[in-house]
Amino acid sequence: MGYLRPSIIYDYLDYWPLTILPISLIVIFRNSEFKETLGNFLNIILIIIVTIFSFAHMFDSRFLSTYQDESFFENSDLSDDFQYNLSIDIDGTLDLSSFNGLGYSVDIIDRPGKVGYPESIETLVGNPRAVIFREIETSSLFKVKGWDIRLGDRNLWELDIFSIDSTIYLDNLSLFPSKLSGTGQIFLGDNLKMENLIISGNYEITVSDNLSILIIGQAETPSSWLEATVGILNSPEKTYSLVIDIIDGSQVIFKDG
Repeated sequence: MGYLRPSIIYDYLDYWPLTILPISLIVIFRNSEFKETLGNFLNIILIIIVTIFSFAHMFDSRFLSTYQDESFFENSDLSDDFQYNLSIDIDGTLDLSSFNGLGYSVDIIDRPGKVGYPESIETLVGNPRAVIFREIETSSLFKVKGWDIRLGDRNLWELDIFSIDSTIYLDNLSLFPSKLSGTGQIFLGDNLKMENLIISGNYEITVSDNLSILIIGQAETPSSWLEATVGILNSPEKTYSLVIDIIDGSQVIFKDG
């Protein structure tokens, strides 16, 4: 159904006494006169248990043992004295946003998929310093739809990201020239501090009314935007603060936010 990860099998086994008791009763009373009535009653109980576990996974219920109650991992010790080059390359979904503070936090998108659990690799010297998120070896039963990553707005970031069917919310961030590849939705907010963004792939991009941009390359834009000699402007009366380069072959649709 796109909601239940195969790891539900482990959760179900963790609670095996709930099902072994009804099964034992059927075996014990298999020759009794009320075997059929007991069997029907216990079958209903088993169906209820399976249904509860199924819906619990859909709504991320905390009593299930394989659900992560907090962020998968985080690092709040990044320095605001350095620039960080964030690199991600996954054949899955990425939800990217920001928070007030330093560092980053990472969680899994707890839905079926083919992406392994994340780990981070950081360089400790140089400027910029690299932060690489990559997949670790993960049982196929535990693979997920993708990752949910939040970046601290007090750090300086450069993004190099490939992901599929993602939601990338860029606001309250200070970004050096960055590249986004793949498919999904991008939201460019009022408080985004950025000079250049390279887009490669199929995206729907929503631009805040208060953010002035220049688009270089082929893209579908609202009729109110101006096609000038330098490119396409969303706010011709303002000086643009962000240049978006569209790589040839990409299919990008822009919308007013």
